[in-house]
Amino acid sequence: MDPRRPAQLTAPAERSSVRLARLVAAGVGAEAGLSIDDTEDLRIAVSELVALLVEGADDPRQSIVLTYRARPGEVTVDGERESATAGDERAGAAVDDLALEILRVVVDDHRFEADTAGRRFHLVKRTRAVA
Repeated sequence: MDPRRPAQLTAPAERSSVRLARLVAAGVGAEAGLSIDDTEDLRIAVSELVALLVEGADDPRQSIVLTYRARPGEVTVDGERESATAGDERAGAAVDDLALEILRVVVDDHRFEADTAGRRFHLVKRTRAVA
């Protein structure tokens, strides 16, 4: 995969989209040359972050957009869901501490933001050095 040509997934803002996002992550991880363990870590991180994106979405017309970029030994994923309404009070909901701990363990860099404009995340997974 050419890093200048990312893969993009647009899916409904619902829990069932987590599985689809994981499948794409696995393919992109393989393309980047990640190990099986690193690819599984990437899939776990994408699952956690996409679940946070779709949490509280109650408008069936809402979508999430994920952008996957692969370079040798590295995958970045950006995700977003716009708020259904300008004053969406749930948009700024707190992130589960367990989800944050999982992310700290499985990826090299991540951030998640939620505000009245919507929800966004960024993650980076690099291949681990072999000892």
